[in-house]
Amino acid sequence: MERKQIEEGPNAVLCQKWEESERGWGTRPDGFSLHLSLEGLKRYIRSYWDSMPDEAPDEYSRPDGTPYLTGVSDSIKDQIEQAGNGLRYISIYEYPGSGGTDGWVPVRPSDNFE
Repeated sequence: MERKQIEEGPNAVLCQKWEESERGWGTRPDGFSLHLSLEGLKRYIRSYWDSMPDEAPDEYSRPDGTPYLTGVSDSIKDQIEQAGNGLRYISIYEYPGSGGTDGWVPVRPSDNFE
C-alpha cells in the first residue's frame, strides 16, 4: 500500500511521532501529530494522558522521539487551528518533511571535525 503524504507548504508546525504499545505484541510506529506550537503539543499530550484509565490498558499510544519542525500548506494549518491543540495522522501517512533526527544531526561533507 502506498502511503499518503500531507500537503507541504510555508507554514512551520511541530511534528511529533507516536508509537503504539500492545501487551504481548510489543511496539510499532503509530503515526504522528501536528501542532502550531510547543505549548499546543504539551496540551495535546496532557489531554491524551488525562483521557487514559488509571491502569495501563492492553493497547495505547505514546509520543516517540523528539518533535521537529516541518512546513505544511495553508489548508493543513487551518485544519490544525480548527482542531485546537493538534491534529493526529495515522500510520497510512508518511512522516512529513525530514522525518526528524531525534537529536542526531546528519554529518555533511562540508563539516570540519579536525
